[in-house]
Amino acid sequence: MTKNLHCFFVLSGLFFAWAVLSPPLQAQQGGQEIEEEQDQPQGRAALRVSVNQIKVDVTVQDKDGNLIGGLRKENFQIYEDKVQQEITYFSPVEAPMTAILVTEYSSVIPWDWLYEAWNASYLFVEQMRPEDWVAAVAYDIRPQILVDFTQNKAQVFNALRRLNTPAFRESNLYDAIWDVLDRIQELDNKVAVILISSGLDTFSKKNLDQTLAKVRQSNAVIYPISLGGNARVRYDQSYSTSTRMDLYQADAVLKAFAKYTGGIAFFPRFVQAHKGIFQTISLLLRNQYALGYVTTNTKKDGKLRKIKVEVIADIDGDGKPDKKLKVQHREGYLVEKAG
Repeated sequence: MTKNLHCFFVLSGLFFAWAVLSPPLQAQQGGQEIEEEQDQPQGRAALRVSVNQIKVDVTVQDKDGNLIGGLRKENFQIYEDKVQQEITYFSPVEAPMTAILVTEYSSVIPWDWLYEAWNASYLFVEQMRPEDWVAAVAYDIRPQILVDFTQNKAQVFNALRRLNTPAFRESNLYDAIWDVLDRIQELDNKVAVILISSGLDTFSKKNLDQTLAKVRQSNAVIYPISLGGNARVRYDQSYSTSTRMDLYQADAVLKAFAKYTGGIAFFPRFVQAHKGIFQTISLLLRNQYALGYVTTNTKKDGKLRKIKVEVIADIDGDGKPDKKLKVQHREGYLVEKAG
């Protein structure tokens, strides 16, 4: 088995007035250039914040894993490299979901992995609510936008029907992630990337280090769902050493995407687990606190800034702040280097 990745769909931010915020969104399909619509979806307003503001999406759980709602701005403290920062933006939980579904669809991966990717994509769309915004992207050798941000579930299902026969034997995950994150960097809403992928990369122009740096700079939260778990368990002994090492690295890449952005990586062994996985992701996305701050460190040194969020709240009502709250958020962000 060789390295694999599949068709990707790249999406644009129709939340914005595109004429002001970004160039026209384009994707390649069948050798023709496709220009996406630039009209802002009706009724969808973008929440603007300072361009210098660092955004951090946070979920808070008790010791039993129950999500905690009802917290206020004063319950949070945020630190950058151990220096406390002033929270300049706060948005509470129970917000609609804004997500980009990125699906691998390449002829490199086995047919049962392709079916798994297709089935998982449909299951994710099924749990959309009327107020949610979802876009769909597929990738193989290049990204392909299947549908831009929409609240119409039927429109997304229609777009997924285009996933039939893979066209290329390349799977360029790193380029796909780079392209998706590049297109959504201007969005101020909380954005999640639902990545259904083997984690393998065959021929990307961007290397892993460049891609991880891009991930660390992004405000999006990435939730990878690995493909081929059942087959890998059954056929592991028949894989060559190089294939096995490729798969181990692929797993590590998916875990890094999640860790650096505050998401969770899932490695289901059976397709039956997908429904529960997407329910978990949906619950997490609908119960995130969005925090923002303007860093006190103005150096453009190209270094990683570590972020830590603490929650001070008396959840159990015993008169004392709870010490066993689980606070999940992205690890930090990479500062651009001056010059």
